[in-house]
Amino acid sequence: MLKKDPKISLLSVDIAKKKMISSIKNKLKTEYINLEDLENRVLAEDIFSKVNIPEYNNAAVDGFALRSICLRKKINKFRVIGESLPGKPFDKEVKEGESIKIYTGAYLLDNNKTDTIIMEEDCDVKKKLLKLKVQPELFSNIRKKAEDIKKKDKVFCKGTKIRAVDLAQLSSMGLKKVRVYKKLRVSIFSTGNEINKKTKSKYTIYDANKLTLVTMFRKIGCDVKDLGVIEDNLTKTKKKIYSVLKNSDLIVTSGGISSSKVDKIGQTLSKFGKIQFWRLAIKPGRPFAFGSIKDKPFIGLPGNPVAAIVTFFMIVIDYVKKKSGNNVKPIIERVLPANFEMKKKLGRKEWLRGKLEVLNKKQFLTKYPTTGSGIISSISKSDGIIEIDEKKRNIRKGTLLKFFRYEDMLN
Repeated sequence: MLKKDPKISLLSVDIAKKKMISSIKNKLKTEYINLEDLENRVLAEDIFSKVNIPEYNNAAVDGFALRSICLRKKINKFRVIGESLPGKPFDKEVKEGESIKIYTGAYLLDNNKTDTIIMEEDCDVKKKLLKLKVQPELFSNIRKKAEDIKKKDKVFCKGTKIRAVDLAQLSSMGLKKVRVYKKLRVSIFSTGNEINKKTKSKYTIYDANKLTLVTMFRKIGCDVKDLGVIEDNLTKTKKKIYSVLKNSDLIVTSGGISSSKVDKIGQTLSKFGKIQFWRLAIKPGRPFAFGSIKDKPFIGLPGNPVAAIVTFFMIVIDYVKKKSGNNVKPIIERVLPANFEMKKKLGRKEWLRGKLEVLNKKQFLTKYPTTGSGIISSISKSDGIIEIDEKKRNIRKGTLLKFFRYEDMLN
């Protein structure tokens, strides 16, 4: 079993996260996928535009197109000689004293020499004769060629995670397929004789961790394999882990990582692999292990549901995103005053479950009243995690604390 050494202090979470990130050395595999499958995938190359967007000057409104030189010459009446439609532009020259009816989105081709559009309501038109009611601005109501994207512009950088709203830009460039990193293959299983596998029986519990972990790993873009539950047996644990190494990029377990004689994950990792660290100066989640077996990274999450979920958010997400090729952006944090009081140990980072609430038109952080690692309702009835730094001991009302929303961290 893993042995506690009272002479060795607990590792700070900041150092632990740096160790995890610095361990990433794998060369990521790539694939080409269709745009309709691109949401939440990570680009494996920079994307440059092969076209100007828009390709031509075009109408921003319905109206009449004419030449600005006519306005300079104070010409007030124009003959309407044709029309320009989206997808069917007017391709003949428009001379001085002439105009064309134009519709929103229709192109203004260079050879027709129009460069100003008059809105319909600013004109009187009778029998193809247009008369201006107001003096319009020169070059008005036109979307300029390449005002959005210029040909050869870098539009998206390698490592960008594509959102649904990004697909419009990619589609407008005429792209059909894009090269992305293959999804990180994550194998997850729970451990413990106390976890029932099929039906609830006396002295067993339901597996509260695995479904949540599988779902969250998928949410951040992983290809996840649910390996079920392994009993507290060293031989079975080793066999299960070794059976999935070849087709996994990351092994994740929950439970079995403490120093107890029944906790076999730590023993397996210690005997057959390498441990970088396994005890952190945090609450909840002190028994958190990171290492490798046959060069495949291994994360051992705590067995308590709250500790497993919180450490996933505050430790694992950044590592997985980086390992997936994602250009990791800092998690959005809000710094707000506490609406509670408490004491904590110095030298330990604490993560409370809480909410952002509004009192008298001011925003405050409130914590869930019960903080135990097994209180699952503290997750389901909260919106995010309140972080209390290692150097803080006494939290009073008004103390400024960091707050991280669950949904912000999963994006």
